Amino acid sequence: MNDIKGTPAQGLFGATLGFFFGFAAVALFGPTAAKFKDILNLTPQMVGLLVAMPALSGSLLRIPFSAWVDTTGGRKPFLILMLIAIIGLLGLSIVIYMVMFNNLRSGVYELLLLFGLLSGSGIATFSVGISQVSYWYPQKKQGFALGTYAGVGNLAPGIFSFLLPIALHKLGLFNSYLIWLSFLVIGTILYYATGKNAPYFQLKQKGLDEKKAIEQAKSLGQELFPSKSLVESLTLSAKNFNTWLLVILYFTTFGGFVALTAWLPTYWKSYFNLSLVYAGLLTATYSILTSAIRIAGGV
Repeated sequence: MNDIKGTPAQGLFGATLGFFFGFAAVALFGPTAAKFKDILNLTPQMVGLLVAMPALSGSLLRIPFSAWVDTTGGRKPFLILMLIAIIGLLGLSIVIYMVMFNNLRSGVYELLLLFGLLSGSGIATFSVGISQVSYWYPQKKQGFALGTYAGVGNLAPGIFSFLLPIALHKLGLFNSYLIWLSFLVIGTILYYATGKNAPYFQLKQKGLDEKKAIEQAKSLGQELFPSKSLVESLTLSAKNFNTWLLVILYFTTFGGFVALTAWLPTYWKSYFNLSLVYAGLLTATYSILTSAIRIAGGV
């Protein structure tokens, strides 16, 4: 038992830190969509699809990766999602370099869609981190822990929506995404160093059987434990009527938050002819305010 690494506070800190860097991909194309539209002569429909790509993959990947936490703990799926996001952002940076400096145009839009999908993997860390944090904390403290995790992590798209147009103006398109890639790599390294699985998963990894791992984890304060298999976990959730009610609420509320954060920079620029920096500032104000409210709501 003395070999268990981390505390609930450390588990929350590591997951929140990693989620912050991964979830920033919500703002991957929103602040720069107008730039891509001008360079590639995109239609409004093509711009809309491009902006939606990261959120699409980030949403769909949440289901299997969140369920995977029940068998391995959060670290492994979290790191895999972050590494996929790094590959996506690296590919995106290379494509932008070829567009800006080698005048590449053929097939560029399709490549942007592909690498946007890969970059969106970081968004899926939301559900992985939620599960990881939940296993660390007793039920009476779940509201505080999850509210803090979601609220602080959700600040990232707003912050990046504000910073990306400034970087675009000062440094250009390629350098802006290259810096973003550097931040993502740093964030992944920081999560690797600070992200900790709850005691049960650490004990299982050390070779303890199910019963002993649960007993020792309970003595360390852990209250929540996974079901026996990935399929069982998904099946139990699907059979619970309350799950679907929460899905509907989540779809309309948090889904709306993601959609608006991704699309508002384009909206302000296209319909009100605002500068990218000012459009980013308005988007950041909306995104940061709604994220801060989540912290208070959780508490």
